[in-house]
Amino acid sequence: MIPADVIALRARARAGDPKALTLLGRRLLVGGDGVAASPQEAVACLKEAANRGNGEATALLSVFAAWGVLRSHDLGDALDLLQRAAELGWTASQRELQFIAGAQNTNWAELRRQADLARWTRSPPVKVLRERPSIRVCERFASVAECDWLIALARHQLQRAMVYRRDAAGFVQSANRTNTEASYFIGNSDVVLKLVEARVAAAVGIESRFFEVAKLLHYEPGQQFHAHCDFQEPSTPALRQEIERHGQRVATVLVYLNDDYAGGETDFPRIGLRYRGARGDALIFSNVRADGSPDYDTLHAGLPPASGVKWVLSQWIRSRPVS
Repeated sequence: MIPADVIALRARARAGDPKALTLLGRRLLVGGDGVAASPQEAVACLKEAANRGNGEATALLSVFAAWGVLRSHDLGDALDLLQRAAELGWTASQRELQFIAGAQNTNWAELRRQADLARWTRSPPVKVLRERPSIRVCERFASVAECDWLIALARHQLQRAMVYRRDAAGFVQSANRTNTEASYFIGNSDVVLKLVEARVAAAVGIESRFFEVAKLLHYEPGQQFHAHCDFQEPSTPALRQEIERHGQRVATVLVYLNDDYAGGETDFPRIGLRYRGARGDALIFSNVRADGSPDYDTLHAGLPPASGVKWVLSQWIRSRPVS
């Protein structure tokens, strides 16, 4: 049975209420609470709300353009929609456009012109730490302000980090992984994140359509991720099916979002390497060999901070586009 509040919400949306259209679009995007997920209908609701001058709906459409959700991926269009949302008075979009442009004025058209896509998506030089396995470092990959922005974007979504199940599809908690994490899903993402992901793509030379949903990793003192490999081990039917459906996890990018903690290195025990990035540095490593087979020398651990907390942006990259 459809809940009464959903029936009332749909009635207001059909009557053209921009706020109801926006709320319904949000609920249709992910489903739940008496509403079945319907991304196409969600986009239609949000477009109608935007046409009726709703800033929140326009801001969501800017994220859709940045993600390429039910439309082509276009960062320029995303910035245009962000400008429109700012003009409609949506405060979050105003702050975001100011942040991207690097200016604090309220001339939204001027800020849009100042938003330099080339600067945002250009990667600093990448340095080789190890040839085999391939481990590289990109120093000052992200600015301090960008690191703070990325933490704030998802820190309220933290939950216990999970690992892949070996016996069935899905995830499970493990004593080997005690940190927390948050996923940058479209509902809690923004254009800034996708600009940073475009920079990641430039650093690794792989298009962002091969990227999994990025994760914000959080380690309190004593929390850790014991030694593991990021590739999918084809050792069980469930894991083989995972690889067949989604491709192998061929590379990992870790962006260190803070450095005011002790310990907490990324440890590669089989090759005797420990790395602790400065704030904004990125660590890039391949999980497979040149022939695509798993590289067990990439075994690594997220060691526990001795004091302070550790924040990391984690981006896994697949061998085929992620739908």
